[in-house]
Parts: sequence; C-alpha cells; structure tokens
Amino acid sequence: MDEAEGLIALCVRALVAQMSEAPGFELHMTRTCALALTDEPLADFNVLTLGPDPDAEGFLRRAVARARARGRPLVATMSPHVAPALAPVAAGLGLTPVGTAPLMVLRTGSSDSGTRYLSPTLASATRATGIGILSPAAPVRVVRALGPELVRIAGDLVAAAFDAPRDAVARCIDPCVSAAAGVETHIAWAGDQPVSAVTVTPSGDTAGITLMATPPPLQRRGFGRALLTQVIDDYRRRGVERFYLGATAAGRPLYASLGFETVAELSAWLLA
Repeated sequence: MDEAEGLIALCVRALVAQMSEAPGFELHMTRTCALALTDEPLADFNVLTLGPDPDAEGFLRRAVARARARGRPLVATMSPHVAPALAPVAAGLGLTPVGTAPLMVLRTGSSDSGTRYLSPTLASATRATGIGILSPAAPVRVVRALGPELVRIAGDLVAAAFDAPRDAVARCIDPCVSAAAGVETHIAWAGDQPVSAVTVTPSGDTAGITLMATPPPLQRRGFGRALLTQVIDDYRRRGVERFYLGATAAGRPLYASLGFETVAELSAWLLA
C-alpha cells in the first residue's frame, strides 16, 4: 500500500465520523470507497470518495444510482489509482469534472533517535524564523470547541467561510463536534472575536485536517495560519507525526507555505 492509498482510507473514516449524526445519514463503504448521503439537497453534504478498490467502478455506479434514487446531488473525488479508468464511466453517468483536490501531507514526527523531521519547505521556514513552525502572522488565542456555545460559534464560522446554510451546518456538522465522536474542532479568537476554525480527526500518530474556516471578511489577515500552526504544534506535542488534508485551490498556497506536500491529485466531479 502506498501512502496515498493509506491516507484515502483514513479520509473515508474521517468522513464517516464527521457526518454520522446528520439527519437521513446513509453510508455505504469499503476500506477505500465511501458514499455518505444526508437529507440535505446540497452537494457538499452528499459525498462520494473512490479509492483503489477492486470494484471501484461498481461502487461508482451503485453510488450514482442511490443518489439519484434519493434525489441528491453529489460531490465525488477519485484517487489517481482509479481516476483514468473511472473518468469515462463517470462522464457516461452524467457527472461533470470540476477540477482537482490535492491530497497534502505534513510530516513533523520524531525519528527513533529523537530528532524531529521537517519537510524541506518547513525546514527552510524553521531556519528563517528560528522556531519549529512558521511564525503566525496574527496573534490569536486557540480554544477547543466543547459545549453547545462554542460548537455554535464554530458552526457560524464554517457556514460563513463556505457560504453554506447555517441550518444545514447545524443539522449535519454541529452534532459531530464532541469529545465522544473523535472529531475535534478548534477556534481562534482575536480578542473577543472568533475569527477562524479548524476540525481535526486524529487516528494514532496521524491526524486529518478539514473545514479550515475563516470567513471572507477576515481572510488574508493571518488568522487561519495562526490557528493552524498552533493546532499542529499542540497535536505534535501529543504524539501526532503526520497531518493530511484535501486542499482547495484557494487554500493550497497556505498549506504549501506551512510545509504540506502534495502526495496525490484527486479528481473532483459533480453530480447535479
């Protein structure tokens, strides 16, 4: 198994953890493929992930049929292991290509000798700043979203950042932000104002990063960078040695500047 294949399997598990409490949640999965549907008539809340499964084509066909039966749009991502073979199948099923989603990794673990490994980009930043992670561009206070009030605030940030209906976020995302679910959300505050949020799904020495959410009026002020650097440092102290995420075109430069490296380009498709 190569690294991308292993990370896709982790992505599948993280997807389940983050959506399992959504109304009408329906799950079909293998180790590297997952279809998650909800009652929401929005593509972002109905997700298909296709990894290197021997029956990836069959899974794709069944997933599209099920989404159509429920009258749901769908966002699908395909691993490069299967994308060349599945692209014509997806097009024939009525899906539209909408670009790529880079799967990115940051390795910041300790070797057996106790020497911390940093990626070349991050190592260069370390030499320039004299610290283990890039200096944040804005001072923030980071707290974990535990309890109804902080979960609500995190959901407000997610809805604003992704232009998503707040009631849909409340139904599909807020219920999974809990200590028991294994979904850990953190909020950055600038003074008394919440400015950014990020969700982490730890699994052993690896953690997935999703829902990096800074509302548009607060972007390009360093809040997201400050939040992410503090969160990475905290999880590293807790023994996490590897972080992964699926980037957007807008977020990719930030993640690359922090030392994240692309390990696979996932093909993105839309079933309207």
